[in-house]
Amino acid sequence: MAKKIRYSQPLAELWDSYNKSNRNNNLSPKEFIHKWIDPQIMNPFMPDGTLTQRNILIADLFYADSIKEFLHLYFVDKSLRDFLAGLPIRDFDGLKKFIIENGTQEEYGMISTLGQVKGLGTKTTHLDFGIHIPFENRMKGYAFSFLYKPENGKLVFVWMVGQNAGFLPFEQYKLLEKTEDSKKLIEYFNLAVNTIVYMNTFPECVVDGVPNQVKNEYSKKITIAEKVLENIENPDSKKMMTPHFRRGYFKRLTSDFYTRKKGQCVFVRETMVNGKAKTVYTADNLEKLSEE
Repeated sequence: MAKKIRYSQPLAELWDSYNKSNRNNNLSPKEFIHKWIDPQIMNPFMPDGTLTQRNILIADLFYADSIKEFLHLYFVDKSLRDFLAGLPIRDFDGLKKFIIENGTQEEYGMISTLGQVKGLGTKTTHLDFGIHIPFENRMKGYAFSFLYKPENGKLVFVWMVGQNAGFLPFEQYKLLEKTEDSKKLIEYFNLAVNTIVYMNTFPECVVDGVPNQVKNEYSKKITIAEKVLENIENPDSKKMMTPHFRRGYFKRLTSDFYTRKKGQCVFVRETMVNGKAKTVYTADNLEKLSEE
């Protein structure tokens, strides 16, 4: 009998807190959220509203998970996570539009202190999903969300990985310096964006259901596409060569030149920029050189 694979779990910290609170109280997920968030909203002396805003966004993810509107993605291989997290985002504007177009649109609401949702008459687009990684600590699952508000044209990235949580306007990604503090955030951002594009670029690698009969109704299993596997296994894909060796990346086709594929995303393999390149393999009959 094959050994069962353990996966990390998105939002594990919140689910553990919820289950712990229910030892003495029979709270619904919505009641749990209000018990957590309401004191922060009602406190006029909160020193930093950003913390409250972050908690509200994370609570939205937890509630979406509780009503099965949070997509669970099970990566079959750890190496896919490492590849997508390290893949640079070059077609920034194209991928931003692609995310917005593939999100779920609904009316934006405001939650009152009585737990009622009041519609505000404006639409928002959101994309919520979590990533399970095999052979990883249960608490290290990834929970991501992209939230877009058409009235101001802003797309916000939300994340929770273990106890690390926060949000970032999409455009600020360009301003992040590659310091030790922002290194993890860049990896989260790359992983979230590239996962969405990967699923649409290689749909044959996305299968409904979960591996090893993991019980979850809203989930998909993701395998590695052959094009990506070539990049992962090829050591040259990690080298920078003169004049310029460019790693693979995702790109959205926007030109009218692409009559059939316009609007789709493709994976651009590694290439030599501003130069020519050839790959030289070792011949099986090298002794022929000495004979000549």
